[in-house]
Formats: sequence, structure tokens, C-alpha cells
Amino acid sequence: MPHTCYIANGLCHEPTADDPRRGQSEMRFFNPCDAQTSVRMTVYYTDRPPTDLPALHLPPKANPYWALPEKYPDAFTDCGPWGMRLVSDQFIMVDHILIAGVKGRTEDIRYAGGVADVLARPDLSHHWLFGDGLLLKLNPDGPAHQPHSQFEWYHLLNPSAADAAVTMTCYYGDGSRDQFQYTIPAERVLLIDNHNLIKPNNAFGLVFVSTQPIVAEGTRLIRGHRSLDEWGAQIHTPRPGIPAPLEWVQE
Repeated sequence: MPHTCYIANGLCHEPTADDPRRGQSEMRFFNPCDAQTSVRMTVYYTDRPPTDLPALHLPPKANPYWALPEKYPDAFTDCGPWGMRLVSDQFIMVDHILIAGVKGRTEDIRYAGGVADVLARPDLSHHWLFGDGLLLKLNPDGPAHQPHSQFEWYHLLNPSAADAAVTMTCYYGDGSRDQFQYTIPAERVLLIDNHNLIKPNNAFGLVFVSTQPIVAEGTRLIRGHRSLDEWGAQIHTPRPGIPAPLEWVQE
């Protein structure tokens, strides 16, 4: 039976003065079935049309490994944010490991690495829910047990043939909210950075409402107290969302 799944949180980039983000990926494909399966993959970008990769033929019980951009440099070298649709003849598991952050002016080996390990999602939805959003900006002179501030990236993939109008609403614990409007062009991805976007130090529930079915993923990063210039920022943990089980009613 055909199986379709999606990756939304890809990033392949070498830091520059204009864009200090860095990113690379590892992928592991696992075919748990007793028969070979073929996987057809389409890669989506922020600023160019999608591209199709050569079909991957997975033997039974095989689990090959890819490193990106090395595996397909023409498709991934410095491509920026990317997403992927994978269609296989039968069920497979796809493990996407994002290794990313923001380059600082000085490097601190304690924060040299960080990964977000996410399984490819089988679902598209008009509504995505995240239960634990956060932009944490701590006092530089605060307690030693709070060693870093935090912020988040939200990765949105629109594989549809039409543009997606997306509303992002943050519901804070004090009853207030922030709301933002975005457009994701057809067959494109969007990366939203909340570093200087929302109210800090207030955890929130997050809802995306889209006119087209999309995939949404979150990634939390950590940085120094003072600024990104201290030691940049590294991935702390993925923040997975779920497609809303019911139609979302916006107040």
C-alpha cells in the first residue's frame, strides 16, 4: 500500500555575514517489510521550484544512511531551509536529524553541537497545535542554574499547488495573545524565527491555521544570556506539533 510522509525542518547552509545560520542533515531510511520498496522524493525550498531526487530502492529490512548536503550536493548545498515529500510503495520509517544553529563571534566547545531528531510526518493538516512555545530571555546576572536563554524556529512546508495563507497565534498563560500572518507560496517552505518576534519569558500554546494543508515542526535553540554573539546558538530539542483533531474555531 503506498505510503507518503513529509519532512519540514531541513536546513543546509554555511554561515555568512548576512545569514549566520548553519545547518546540515542526516537521514536514516528503514524498510521493515519483507519486500523491496522504491521511494520517490521531492525537495521543496524557500526561493526556487522543487526538485525530484533519484528514486531510492530499499531492500527488505535495510536502513541506509544519508548525510546532506554531501549525498546530493546539487540539490542541498547552501539551499537554506528545505522540506521533503517521500512516497514509497509500502510503509517505511524515515528519521531526519537536523544539526543546526547560529554562528557566534566566539565558539564555546560546551555548545558545539545540537540536534533535532524527528520522524517524517505522515499527515498534512490545515490546523497544527503546539503545547509548549517559549522565548526565554534571562537576566545576564541571574542564577547560575539558568545558564542560557532560548528561542524557537517554526518550519512550515506547503507542498500544495496553491499559496497558503497562514495565521500563527500564540496563547499566553496570562490570557494575552500575539497573532501573525504569513503567506507560504505554492510548493515552498517557510522558516519563522521567534527570537525578536513575540513576548519573552511567557510560555504559550501555539496554533497554526492554514488555507492549504501544510506540515509544521518546531525546534528550540539555546543561546547565551547577552546575545547571539557570545557563542551563537545551538539546537536544544525538537518541539513537535500535532494536527488538530477537531476544526479550530478562532475567537
